[in-house]
Amino acid sequence: MKPSFGICLLNFGNYVSADSLLKSAQESEENGFDSVWATDHLLMPPGMRHPYGRVIEALTAMSFAASATEYVKIGSSVLVLPMREPVQAAKALASIDVVSGGRVIAGFGAGWCREEYRSLGMDFHNRGKRFDEALSLVKTLWKGGEVSFSGRYYNVEGGVFEPAPAQKDGIPVWIGGNSDKAFRRALNHGDGWHFTGMPVERVKTLLGNASLRQNFIVSGRLTVDFSGKSPRLTRSRQGEERAILSGNVDYVVEALSKYVDVGVSYFVLYFGDKPVDQYIKDMERFAKEVAPSYV
Repeated sequence: MKPSFGICLLNFGNYVSADSLLKSAQESEENGFDSVWATDHLLMPPGMRHPYGRVIEALTAMSFAASATEYVKIGSSVLVLPMREPVQAAKALASIDVVSGGRVIAGFGAGWCREEYRSLGMDFHNRGKRFDEALSLVKTLWKGGEVSFSGRYYNVEGGVFEPAPAQKDGIPVWIGGNSDKAFRRALNHGDGWHFTGMPVERVKTLLGNASLRQNFIVSGRLTVDFSGKSPRLTRSRQGEERAILSGNVDYVVEALSKYVDVGVSYFVLYFGDKPVDQYIKDMERFAKEVAPSYV
């Protein structure tokens, strides 16, 4: 199976700027990558300033990237849907899809930062239930025309949603998250699953116990460090194990191949918090020395 490769936009981190966002988008397209992806956070607490405290808002970044490119798909990795008003999120994504000529992939997740939820006045504890209802509302809105929706958390009485997304079959929805619950939600309500840094053994276990629909996308967001200085296994703030592809080109090819072998068909790559010119060098190296291994 030949996997597809996308790139995390530099819309967050110490070196974020209009220039970093523009160049990371345009150079991704220039180097033949399939997509570019914006990271979403809104108001991180001071103790979690790095790397997500300094961030260009994801929908804004997606719109900017769409205007700066012609062919690459434009994704969110991932938009924390329960922290946002769903009609506004649906409208923004549909609008980006229209102006980009149908290039959006909507990555949605329930989020993990309790403090961020609290600062936004949102309930962290019912985020899963609100996520499910918000997603149902978003999909209803994307059908276009006159829309009504009645739920526990959200209600729309005869609203007009036009224009609908440009993609004939609607905007693809990839559900993000590493938990069993996120994986089940993706299987039941998404067109794909989008994990972050999950070790390949864990991915294999989940996929081995699941029945996947035809054309269901299994996507992994992974950090690549060609210097080999990063540890190959770390832990997230939630205590989850996170894999980093840290090593030379041969190691990265071997590590990615293990994911492909267990059923991962799409990779979203992040090359670390560094100046955009260095980021692009790693991107170019991947395109020239790693990607051809999967032709």
